[in-house]
Amino acid sequence: MLDEALRLENVSLAYNDLVGNMFSQPQAVSFFKDREEDEQKELMRNVNLQVKRGETICIGGGSGQGKSALLRIIAGLVRPSRGNVYYFGEYIPPERLTALEVAKRQVGLVFQNGALISNLRVIDNIALPLRYHKMGNESEINEKVKMAMDLMRVREEASLFPHQLSVGMQKRVAIARSWAMDPKILLMDEPTAGLDNYNRRNLLPLIDNMRKLFKTTIIIVTHDLLMTRELNCDICFLHRKTLTEPHSFDYWLNSDSEISRELFRDFNANQSPNF
Repeated sequence: MLDEALRLENVSLAYNDLVGNMFSQPQAVSFFKDREEDEQKELMRNVNLQVKRGETICIGGGSGQGKSALLRIIAGLVRPSRGNVYYFGEYIPPERLTALEVAKRQVGLVFQNGALISNLRVIDNIALPLRYHKMGNESEINEKVKMAMDLMRVREEASLFPHQLSVGMQKRVAIARSWAMDPKILLMDEPTAGLDNYNRRNLLPLIDNMRKLFKTTIIIVTHDLLMTRELNCDICFLHRKTLTEPHSFDYWLNSDSEISRELFRDFNANQSPNF
């Protein structure tokens, strides 16, 4: 489909395949497992998701349900035990589903902790991947970095080191670094985690600008359910090892589903959920 950015078909992940840290070499896929025994050990099973170009979608769910693991599958950092993954209509077979192959398709990832390089200033943190991948000469790289800093409003912090920044500012710099790589799909893991209300309110419009101005496809893993209403996007939930259909915040708020009863029960006019 011409307007399709990402498609997951029957993606499953066993705990045994989620090993080491997020940069570990994915394990080989085994096709000779006992299915019943395997399903009992699965973190997620038969996950399906389709995201259109320029769409923003959130993935929610209780702690330990596998949200971040799903994001790492999409980023190529973890190989699924079973299932198919398509980027812009292109199928990548399991043996080629690596971070490098996914990055070639302009998929970027913003880690929850920002993962900034502590001994590099803001401007050099943002420029580092551009220089590493030789994405232009120094003049072109500097121009991309300036645009990224302006988009995320961190130009005044260009000469500072990460430890001199607030948590909110570190998140902005991390997003600027990923955006400078011109991602067609941007994956974000808990972008508002640890932020106070002021920094959260400032960050969300900046994220939305990427979609409005540059048609970036954005997939966000979050506990911050109100984000979906503020970004006017749908949210789906990893629940009981599978992924629900995406719906709006108001749909889930007014639904009588098990998910709504568990995750939306604390909502009222002035209160957000805590789980």
